[in-house]
Amino acid sequence: MRLSKYLLVLLLPVLCMFACSKDKNAAEPAPGIVGKWYLKKYQTRTYKNEVLVKDTSRANYTPADFEVFGSDGSGYTSNFTPSGETALIQYKYTLNGNVLVINRTTPAFYEGTYTVITLTNSSLEVSYESSITLNGDHYRGIDNISFKRE
Repeated sequence: MRLSKYLLVLLLPVLCMFACSKDKNAAEPAPGIVGKWYLKKYQTRTYKNEVLVKDTSRANYTPADFEVFGSDGSGYTSNFTPSGETALIQYKYTLNGNVLVINRTTPAFYEGTYTVITLTNSSLEVSYESSITLNGDHYRGIDNISFKRE
C-alpha cells in the first residue's frame, strides 16, 4: 500500500506533464504592421475619363529606402536621396482594419488614407487613390506601394 502511494505521487506529475500539449490547431496571431518594411515597388497609374493614360513603376530601391511603423502610432520613412544621403521623416499613423491613415507626406506616402491590400508577416501592399476634375475631364490616380519585411 505504501509503495503504491509513492508511485502515485511520482507518476502524477509525469502524467500531468504529458497531458498538457500544444494545440496544433490554435490560430496564429494576425500579422501586424509594426516593424521595419523595405520599399520594393511603387506603381502609379493615371486615368483620364477612365482611360489609362500613364502606367509607371519603380523597383530599384536601396536598403536605405524603408518605413518603420511603431507600436505607438508613430512612424518614420528612410529615403535614399539623389544626392546620396539618407533622409528621415517622422509621421503619425493609424491602422483600423484595412484602412491606413498617414498624417504627413513622405517620399513613400502622401498624407491621407490608404487601403491595405496585403498584410502578411513578410509582405505589405497599400493603395492610394486620388481624383480631380479639370476643364471637364476627370483624372484619377492610383498608387500601389509594395514593401517586404526581411
